[in-house]
Amino acid sequence: MAASGVLALALAVGLLAQPAEARWEWPVGDGARPALAAPFDAPEERWGPGHRGIDLRTAKGADVTAVADGRVTHRGRVAGRGTVSITHADGIRSTYEPVESDLSVGDSVARGDVIGRIGPEAGHCAPRVCLHLGAKQGVDYLDPLPFFGARRVLLLPVP
Repeated sequence: MAASGVLALALAVGLLAQPAEARWEWPVGDGARPALAAPFDAPEERWGPGHRGIDLRTAKGADVTAVADGRVTHRGRVAGRGTVSITHADGIRSTYEPVESDLSVGDSVARGDVIGRIGPEAGHCAPRVCLHLGAKQGVDYLDPLPFFGARRVLLLPVP
């Protein structure tokens, strides 16, 4: 198949689509996209194995910022790690861990506000340091990457 035919096929299946509009701001990395330590891996059943968020490389003590405006709906410890959850106007809840924070449930935060710092406890990226960022709507876990404008590319075989 000629190169122009491959390009036409790629355009037809959306492989060269423009990134979606970003709704969220990166919570670590001073505005630049941090390295992805682990991608989202949806569980087959809600209770089954999987990775219910993304892990972003960072450093201990680094500031963690709100991905979007919202209200703190959880601050506490889960599995021995500090966690913060923020519910946004669209009903999506973002959750950050391990985060040490002085916020209280009910506090309003704006996109980019510091909500805490990466905690001293070992996260699930040990020995490296990462921020686990989850997204949930109702009972459904969502892949956070599309909220940053990323699109998943699927490569299809060309006959």
